[in-house]
Amino acid sequence: MTLHLLSCDHRTHGLDAVALLGSAAACCGPDLLREVPDLRGALVLRTCNRLALLVDAPEEMPVEPLRDRVERFLLARALRAGSGARPTPEGHDRPAGPGGPAGSSGAPVRLSTWSGGDAHRELFATAAGLESMVVGEREIAGQLRRALTVASQDGTLTGDIARAVEHASSASRRVARETGLAGAGRSVVDVGIDLASPHLPALPAVRVLVVGTGAYAGATVSSLRRHGVTDIRVHSRSARAEAFARKRGLRAVPVQDLPRALGEADLVVTCRGLDAPVLSHGLVALALEGRAPGRGELVVLDLALARDVEESVRSLPGLRLIDLHAVQRGVPEAQASQVDAARAILDEELELYERVLSGRRMDPVVRTLRSHVDGVVAEEIARLPAGGVVEVEEAARALRRVAARLLHMPTVAARAAGEQGRAQDYLDALELVVGSSAVAAVHDEAARPGPLLVIGSDPSHRLRAGRSGAVVGVSGTEGA
Repeated sequence: MTLHLLSCDHRTHGLDAVALLGSAAACCGPDLLREVPDLRGALVLRTCNRLALLVDAPEEMPVEPLRDRVERFLLARALRAGSGARPTPEGHDRPAGPGGPAGSSGAPVRLSTWSGGDAHRELFATAAGLESMVVGEREIAGQLRRALTVASQDGTLTGDIARAVEHASSASRRVARETGLAGAGRSVVDVGIDLASPHLPALPAVRVLVVGTGAYAGATVSSLRRHGVTDIRVHSRSARAEAFARKRGLRAVPVQDLPRALGEADLVVTCRGLDAPVLSHGLVALALEGRAPGRGELVVLDLALARDVEESVRSLPGLRLIDLHAVQRGVPEAQASQVDAARAILDEELELYERVLSGRRMDPVVRTLRSHVDGVVAEEIARLPAGGVVEVEEAARALRRVAARLLHMPTVAARAAGEQGRAQDYLDALELVVGSSAVAAVHDEAARPGPLLVIGSDPSHRLRAGRSGAVVGVSGTEGA
């Protein structure tokens, strides 16, 4: 089987295309396997700046037809969800036509695709945050673990996908430990707060309303507290606000109090991105009308890929809107030396992972060998006397018969190798199977004075083989 990684991300396709396909990809793993029944498994990773599908496919499946089918699948879901619109450079929407979803240029999106070792490399780099909007950010590691959990719950997880993601996660933790990329301030949330700060009072005195209770809401609360903010409230249309707030020592804002909470806040951070905007033009206008004189402008930080705030809110006086596009433009450059160090770590981890994969390709051989040995043992057990009591001599004979049967083919192959002048090849292979100590014992036996270990029928060949130690056979007379 082969792993393929298909991706739509901020670097290649733009955030609008990511939002379009991301809305279509929610809980899509089981549906994708029904649409492409040849696939063994799939994992769906959705973040604020990418949609990535890691799929486990048969080796003989061509990647281009696979990509075409996945693109058609995503487009069909987007159309059914009512999201089938092509964003254009001007920001206006027009219906999507045939040929796949569309990116920020209005052209159909062609998913970026990597296969085999290239897919492993891209997955590892993604897990380490090297392909994120903010290079080195750590949120992606948690998002990848959650995607793994969802795939397991949905029944779309395979062993190959799980091993790849687990090793990628381990590699990302090593990058975080051994480089400075994951230092404080290196996340989408932190960049957004940095952009909002110049328009706010001193952060410890700021009153914040967080809209949402998902993973990004948790990251937002953590970031705000690192910046010294203590007055944080949370609102959600779902019933999770109370539990979210209680767990973090916050105050939950019910729906009926939302306009007042908006009017009292200095900073509003939204990070839902689930469906329609939660902050409408009318709601925000009402909140601004009730705002106390002299409070300063209301800063709204919309971190949702599918906008939580209506775009028209931007025109309201007394409000400053910072969206994900602004955050993308404000991302600082990562230090080149740290990125190089991270990629060197990933190279080492990838080499280790590929070695592990190569070893696992021998699993069918191991299973076959074990099955063969189990069969031989079972046959000998069946020949033992009934009644549960076996004499020592009878047990010894059974063990000798098992040993003789297991050694028959290796012994025949050893003699054949000697007759063909391939004794050293046989010893090299034998060392792989039984270890160097057993092969060393063969050399020691050959070097002892007395009868040579016999290979073949040519006396001169036997003499040369015996003196070099590169011999295989039985001691004593030929045929013993």
